[in-house]
Amino acid sequence: MTASDPFELPHLGEIFDNLRRGRHLCAADGKLYWALRENLESYQNLFHQLGFSLQVHQRDFFYFRGKDSLSLQATRMAVFVFILIESLSDQGEPVVDTLMTRTFSMPDLPHLKGARYRAYLREAGSTSEDDLRGIVRQLERFGFIQRHTDDSFTFRTPAYRFFDVCIEILNRDEAPSTEEQAS
Repeated sequence: MTASDPFELPHLGEIFDNLRRGRHLCAADGKLYWALRENLESYQNLFHQLGFSLQVHQRDFFYFRGKDSLSLQATRMAVFVFILIESLSDQGEPVVDTLMTRTFSMPDLPHLKGARYRAYLREAGSTSEDDLRGIVRQLERFGFIQRHTDDSFTFRTPAYRFFDVCIEILNRDEAPSTEEQAS
């Protein structure tokens, strides 16, 4: 069932406000997710008229497509997730399964424990445990994680956007260059 008048779309104000602020909405968001799912075309049309591009990820969550360049905030979140991905990979753990099922504890995070990871964070402008906690708050605000306590969290379905970026980077880095193809 779809709404005929776009201004009668269920939860329009709350959905728009969340998406506009960069939040990713998934099934865990209940009524907002279902309102989008059941009225997708109407929401997409309305938001398009307002200059926004409502995206549906293949893993079944919604977000507004932003600019191609990453903000400092997005860069910090990406570096945070990339460090976790690299750490899990180095430990031989199944990365995606582990990220999507494990509850992470702030004191156990690898981010400040190794020189290489501290260097990655420093390049992104983060150097302390307080900075890490700020990144976790941002990840929660944008809908990538669910915090359970001040010190623990799990990833939500929208975290797959970070995995997509990792795969894209790996594919780009592993693709033979034009010079290699010619030889």
